[in-house]
Amino acid sequence: MGISLSIQKAVSHQLGLQSLEGYWWYTLEANESICAETIFLMRFLGEVDKEIEAGLARCILSTQRPDGTWSLYYGGPPDLSTTIECYWSLKLVSCHNDSLTRARDFILASGGITHSRVFTKIHLAQFGLIPWSACPSMPVELMLMPNWAPVNIYEFSSWARACIIPLLVVLQKKPVRTLGKFNLDELFAEPASERGWNYKTDKFFLSWERFFIEMNKLLKISERIPFSPFDGAALKKCEEWICEHIAKTEDIFPALAYGAIALSALGHPNSHPIIGKALNALKSFRQVYDGDDLPASLTSANSNTQTLKHSNTSSIHQQCCISPVWDTPWQLTALLEAGIPPDQPQLLKAGRWLIGKQITGTYGDWRIKNPDAKPGGWSFEFENEYFPDVDDTIQVLHVLNRLALPYSEKAGPIQLGLDWLLSMQNGDGGWGAFDKNNNLSIVNKIPFSDHGACLDPSSPDITGRMLGLLAGVIASVSEAIPQIQLHSGDCHAALRLAMTKAINYLQSTQEPFGGWFGRWGVNYIYGTWCVLAGLAGLPVGQLAGSQGWQKRIQRAADWLISIQHDDGGWSESPETYKTGKYEPYPPHPYPLPQGERGFSKGVPSQTAWAIMGLVAAQRNKLDSSAAADGNDIQLIDNSISRGIEFLLKAQREDGTWDEREFTGTGFPGHFYIRYHGYRYFFPLMALGCGTNDRRPLQT
Repeated sequence: MGISLSIQKAVSHQLGLQSLEGYWWYTLEANESICAETIFLMRFLGEVDKEIEAGLARCILSTQRPDGTWSLYYGGPPDLSTTIECYWSLKLVSCHNDSLTRARDFILASGGITHSRVFTKIHLAQFGLIPWSACPSMPVELMLMPNWAPVNIYEFSSWARACIIPLLVVLQKKPVRTLGKFNLDELFAEPASERGWNYKTDKFFLSWERFFIEMNKLLKISERIPFSPFDGAALKKCEEWICEHIAKTEDIFPALAYGAIALSALGHPNSHPIIGKALNALKSFRQVYDGDDLPASLTSANSNTQTLKHSNTSSIHQQCCISPVWDTPWQLTALLEAGIPPDQPQLLKAGRWLIGKQITGTYGDWRIKNPDAKPGGWSFEFENEYFPDVDDTIQVLHVLNRLALPYSEKAGPIQLGLDWLLSMQNGDGGWGAFDKNNNLSIVNKIPFSDHGACLDPSSPDITGRMLGLLAGVIASVSEAIPQIQLHSGDCHAALRLAMTKAINYLQSTQEPFGGWFGRWGVNYIYGTWCVLAGLAGLPVGQLAGSQGWQKRIQRAADWLISIQHDDGGWSESPETYKTGKYEPYPPHPYPLPQGERGFSKGVPSQTAWAIMGLVAAQRNKLDSSAAADGNDIQLIDNSISRGIEFLLKAQREDGTWDEREFTGTGFPGHFYIRYHGYRYFFPLMALGCGTNDRRPLQT
């Protein structure tokens, strides 16, 4: 298939997925602990829907592997806590089969319930399946600590904060909703008399980890005191925070579920408006589907359980979050790269929908460390006013800057968005996702933080993308936004200062092998693409003439070329977050039959990122005032051509690509995401940019 026909088919299919309102909305898939926890939530609140439970159980069973386990991502190694939660949920709904026996065998061989993660222990304690003493202590008085205190609730990342605050209530109240005679005794590897719930570390005596473990022991002793003078005030503040935030958000599953559980633990009925808001949001995240895979788009055939009836054979998937404000600008970018005119009516409709989602009236949690800025960002979901994020805002502004919307419509939103983004730059020159200077490392060392994801520091992927946005604004300042004035009073000076700091940050974070870390996409391929694309947008002379940076760019390109697979594609495993070095995505199925080694194959979205990274590297080298090495450029060009050929061969007749792999990152090492839109718009984007942005070789 030729590249023009391939682009045409993809464009036709993807334009057909736009909603009537103008947005695109693709499925967001995580591991099946989310479906299991939906069953737990219904049981805790006493609102059991047997049909929903059965549909969730079918979804859970559909992802169980032949060895009886569940993983954090497709093709990954078995995960103990995920397998415990899936086993528990299936037993709870009376689903018994031989595969559960295999799951139990794995759980016991891995140490059993006592070796599970903190969140799993909290879920078990809520039903009396383990004692509350098995869970780490988090004093509710933490909520009363002032913002200037060395450790306070705003030193935790936004996603951790949104879970911790309701869990402060839960850990204080210690509610138990028994399940009758139900138990999980068969999942303990040791008798009750030998079960140890103490937290351990192999760190040295004076480490923060050991300090917090000893502190946890003291807090356990203090919990025996029946009265604390500050409990009431702290619980009241937690309740106010939960209600205030859920009223204006449809945030991630854990935050909404824990919010409902906390309010219930405080004695509120399920008819409480905030509990209702949380539950309705979670219901809207669900999908009903038939077949062996989820529908890719929520604006097409299948939607959620609030609008669709389901049969006795349908499965129900509980999304952990929804992503229309993330999907839409990326989809628009892909269509623009594919050659769709920027004044095409469908694109303009989507641009106007995005403008309508800008958050301008709510000062979110970001204001605590950034008090002088005005709101102007975008969030990930349909509604999440307290948690706009830098990454979404970058991509929305990218695309608004390119769309042929009237200046009077887009100049104001771009102005507000840029002001907010610039105000969110961290002291190290980079950008995080939701907060400014959220980097107090000790919060990741408390027993509660066994997932190590309680911080939101600068990351190269977001910083690289922000650099590209600022470069694009400077390039177009005389066209799309001719009179923009930033709060500093000097547009170009403010932008260039921010860019200089960002460039210095990226210089300090390049990996020894040449790539960059990717916080929000798996992993080094994603981060390297984001950085190379950002650098390629810089004005000629600002970076391209630097011999030092030319060497850095060439190292990154050489690394991408070196990991290209024999089929012309690229892939990368989520395990790279644990090993700290590149690994290809594991071959399938897991585990491999005895004696088979398998082979690595390309993944469409990751192949697209690698192609676009190489295109950016090639552009930067050709723009350089220094003499470009023709051999280096030829190697890059050949690699790009092989990658494009892989995408052409992998494309289906309907213009789409298949991709089961999880290439999005929630929490490195602990939570991964399969963004179904990634296998649609990123390959299209790569085909467009690989055709339009490659330059003829200089002879």
